[in-house]
Amino acid sequence: MALTASLLLLAFGPAIARDCEDAARPIPSLYANETPFRDAIEAADTTPAAATKLSGITVPHHLLAAHLIARGFEAASDATYRRVIVLFPDHFRATRGMFATISRDFETVFGRVDSDEEAVEALAAVAGAPAVGAEACLFAEDHGLQAMLPFIRHHFPDARIVPLAISIRSKRKDWEAAAAALAPLLDDDTLVVQSTDFSHYLPHYEARRHDQQTLNLIAAGTFDQIALLRQPDHVDSLGALYIQLKLQRGHAGTTPLVVANENQQQYDPLPVAETTSYVVIQFGRFPDDVPAPDAEGTRFLYLAGDTSFARAMQDALLREPAAERVAEAVLRRTGGRPLAVNLEGVILPNVPAGIDDMTLAMPQDLAIAWLKRLNVAAVSLANNHALDLGEQGLSETRRALDEAGIIHAGQGETIRVAGVDLVALTDLNVNGSYDNDLITADLLAGIANGAGDRPLVAMVHWGREYADTPGPREKFLAEALARRAVSGIFGGHSHVASSEMQALAGGDALHLYSLGNFLFDQTAEKASGAIVELRIFEQGTFFGRLMPLPNLFDLAQEAAGQQVGISSGDR
Repeated sequence: MALTASLLLLAFGPAIARDCEDAARPIPSLYANETPFRDAIEAADTTPAAATKLSGITVPHHLLAAHLIARGFEAASDATYRRVIVLFPDHFRATRGMFATISRDFETVFGRVDSDEEAVEALAAVAGAPAVGAEACLFAEDHGLQAMLPFIRHHFPDARIVPLAISIRSKRKDWEAAAAALAPLLDDDTLVVQSTDFSHYLPHYEARRHDQQTLNLIAAGTFDQIALLRQPDHVDSLGALYIQLKLQRGHAGTTPLVVANENQQQYDPLPVAETTSYVVIQFGRFPDDVPAPDAEGTRFLYLAGDTSFARAMQDALLREPAAERVAEAVLRRTGGRPLAVNLEGVILPNVPAGIDDMTLAMPQDLAIAWLKRLNVAAVSLANNHALDLGEQGLSETRRALDEAGIIHAGQGETIRVAGVDLVALTDLNVNGSYDNDLITADLLAGIANGAGDRPLVAMVHWGREYADTPGPREKFLAEALARRAVSGIFGGHSHVASSEMQALAGGDALHLYSLGNFLFDQTAEKASGAIVELRIFEQGTFFGRLMPLPNLFDLAQEAAGQQVGISSGDR
């Protein structure tokens, strides 16, 4: 059950001073004991700084998850801010309007936090006049704000605060108005803190599903869908989440990076009937070629598209300057973490001379060395080139991968890698065939991931070459996979990467139609590629991030200093 303010007071100190109505004095602290804040801050001291200056963070406000609050603030603490805007839910429904703010200073267990009076006055259009008298006690009593103040005072002692309480009665038109009013306050010296807890009052298995829906919608960033999330099933202040995302995407031009997702059940050895979930998000202009930072309780898996060490790609990678350039470009983006790819073609100890151009056969020594060099942990063999030399060729490929310790999955097979269940599927038959509907109802019916305590992710080979959006068949299949509890659907075959991810079925599945090429002998004139970074959380959810790739074949040719043969296509 979610901790109430009264329970927090019993745990962490006496009640508020009786003078919250006295306009001549700062708002008193809800907490008298600094120990839980100090302990959390010290424990988070090893949290890596964000890769860029952050414009916002999302953190919990339950002190049960104080370690996550501390990590969120620690990641931003290498920068300085002169203003901190705090978006928080009006837990006790004390707000008469849709919003409330106040221009008084605040006492905390670490000292005073000053108000940004000018900025507070600027919010009058949406929040009305700053709170006075009894209404001011909202800001003394609500842990949504009060739990933030010690962290703000510790990390940003010179920053001034702009608190905005958001009524649970507020609607999308109100959130849009608030975002418009706050937007002029955003600058490089302002940090927007969204103080929210996520899924409430659900058993863990339901909370986990709601968390995944929310994470997928945040990754896809579609406001029409985000506005349909439910309070409190998904989040305790949909208004705070919406306003934060609107400010960050629409005005600051930043993107979200979810670095933590935990549930109260993870802290309790006994079953909890009504749980609360917690999410930590960083907002910034994150470089596309820098992997997300490590964090306690998370693992990573990277997904990449069409990969073949045959034909001209083989010639390019045999030149060491080219090999170094390609390896550096990939490892800079993955950090050497586990990678899964769609392996197009057959691995053979010796490739026969005179093999035709549409038969993708790769020498074992080169292919295995490269898979290991890039830390490829798993490959999908569900594609239209896996049977280029028949069942014997596929058998040779599996043997080579087994000997190298690289797990693999053929049509409809599910493998476990880096904390996810990964299912491989192809809708396309052998190269040159027009049998392009191999994913049948029976095959879909066989897809399952046991207890559901790990994300189920699909790598799917489908669609038309050189298309970056799905056709009717692919849309149908994606929706069918979402109904089968597949929470991530990532496609291949088209050689062209899609530019954005989508959330299907209210967020049940995160969908990228095409990863495009990874290592394939086609230039940027006709092909492109992307990597998806999956951060997998211990509770069995993930956050997906799309990272565009340079054309690795072009990089190899440039580094080699010469043009090598270029494929005219897949088939």
